[in-house]
Amino acid sequence: MTAPPGSLLRGPLLRETEAGWVRGETLKAGHSHSWAWLGVPYAAQAAGPLRFRPPQPHGGWVGIREARSFGPDVLQPLDPSVTLTPSVEGSLLLNIWTPARPAPAGGWPVLFWLHGGAFRAGSGRLYDGRELAARGEIVVVSVNSRLGPLGYANFGGLFADDRFAPNAGFQDQVAALRWVHANIAAFGGNPARITAAGQSAGAAGVSLLLGHGSTAPLLAGAILQSGGLNQVSDLDNSLDIARAYANALGVRRDNLNALWTLPPRAFVAALHTLEGVRKRSLNSRPFLDGVLLPTTRAELLARPLAPVPLLIGANREEYSLFVRLPDRIFQKIDRTYLAHKLEQQASPERVLKILSAYPDTLEGLTALGTDLFFHTPNDVLGDAHPAPHWRYRLDWGTKVAGLGATHGMELLFLWPRPMGLSSALMRGGQARQRAALAHRMQTAWLNFVREGSPGPDWQPGSAEQPNVNVLSLAGLSVEAEAERKRRALWDGLVVPMP
Repeated sequence: MTAPPGSLLRGPLLRETEAGWVRGETLKAGHSHSWAWLGVPYAAQAAGPLRFRPPQPHGGWVGIREARSFGPDVLQPLDPSVTLTPSVEGSLLLNIWTPARPAPAGGWPVLFWLHGGAFRAGSGRLYDGRELAARGEIVVVSVNSRLGPLGYANFGGLFADDRFAPNAGFQDQVAALRWVHANIAAFGGNPARITAAGQSAGAAGVSLLLGHGSTAPLLAGAILQSGGLNQVSDLDNSLDIARAYANALGVRRDNLNALWTLPPRAFVAALHTLEGVRKRSLNSRPFLDGVLLPTTRAELLARPLAPVPLLIGANREEYSLFVRLPDRIFQKIDRTYLAHKLEQQASPERVLKILSAYPDTLEGLTALGTDLFFHTPNDVLGDAHPAPHWRYRLDWGTKVAGLGATHGMELLFLWPRPMGLSSALMRGGQARQRAALAHRMQTAWLNFVREGSPGPDWQPGSAEQPNVNVLSLAGLSVEAEAERKRRALWDGLVVPMP
C-alpha cells in the first residue's frame, strides 16, 4: 500500500482501493459496533457518453474520499418504500460493513448482496449490514446497479447498434463482483469466500452470476430468495419492450442520438408510460442477448453452474402481494390470467390437471401463483445444481391487508429496515417470538456464508428427497411429503414471468 496524503491521517478506517483511498466510520450495531464504508464507487458514473456503455473503471480521485454516508440511489421512480429523494443517473456505488476490529489472518467471509425491486427500483442503502457484520464476523457488501430502461432496454437489438451495451444492469453487477474480489482484502474480507445473495430481482441476478463464465469462479456460495431465472426475458419480448420505450421517448432510427441527450427524467417517465400500457408485465428485466447470456431459454437452464453450496427458497404466500395489492407491475391478477400463462407452456390436459388442484378462491389463486412463479423454478434450479443445496420456506406472515407470508417478508428477519418506514408496520406484534425467528434465520444465513451450510438442523434437498426447511414462529421443521406431491403435479414445468 502507498501512504495516503498526510500519512498522519492513517488509521483503522482508511482503506486503499484501486481508485484511491477511502475513509469510513464507526457505527453502533446493536450491542456492538461495525466499521462502514458507504457510497464507494466500483465503476465510473454511467452518465453522459457512458449512459449506454458497459461499466467503465473509475478514474480515481486525489486525496482521501469520505465514505461515511450513503451516495445517491441509481436513477429510478420516486417510491415511498424505497426513497423520496431524487436519484442520480448511473450512480454505480456499493456499501461495505465489517466488524469493528482488524480481520483475522485470511480475512472474513463476504456476503455480496443484490437488492430486489423488479429491476425498476431499489437500493443497497435499504439493507444496512452493520448488525450482520458485527454479529456474524463477516463482511457485508450491498450494491446499486442500473435499473429500468437504462439498465435493460434492448435498444442495441432494436436498432442494430452496438453502441448500446446489452444488459447493462447485469454488467454492472458483474463489475461490482469483480471489484469486490479485487479490493475486499483491503477491508478485511476474504476474496476466496464470497457468497452472492439476493432477493427477487436480486436473486435472478445471482442466478445469472452462478452461470456466467467470468463470475462463477469468484463465488464460494449463493443464496436465492424468492427469485430466479424465470424473470429473464426472451429476445422477442425484449425487442417489444425496447420498441415501446423508443415510442414513449419519441426516438426513431433517424433521431437515435437523442437517447444520449434526453434528460434522465425522460427515462423514468417512459417507464411509467410502459407500466400503463404494458400492464401485468415486467417492463425492465435481463434478456437473452446471445452475447453475455445464452440465446434460448433452454440454453439458459442448461448452463453449467458454479459447483458451490446453494441456499434457495421462497415464502408460503409469495403471490398474495400481487393478488391483494395490485400495483404498477402486476395489475388485476385473476385465475384466467394465470391459466392463460400456463396454456402457453403446457397441454390443455396438463393445465386442467394443475388448475384442478387449486380451489377457485382468493387463497387458491395465491397458492397457484406462488407455485407457478416461485416454487417450481426453484425445483428446477435446485435439482440441476451441481453441489449441495438447502431449500427453505418462510411461513410467518404479516397481518397487514391479509398478505400473510408474502413476497419480501423474509427480509424483515434478516435486515433492520428493508422496507423503509413501513418495516415496523409490516412486522406488527409478537415481538419476542419474531425476535427468536429472526435469530434462527440470521444464524442459518451467517452459518452458510461462513461455512457453506446453514447448520446441522437443516436437511439438504434433492429430487429424490425434496426436503424443505420450514421457518415459522414455532421453530424449524422439515417437510417432504407435501413437497413430493406438489412437485409431481408440476413435474419440472417452468413458466416465464410475463
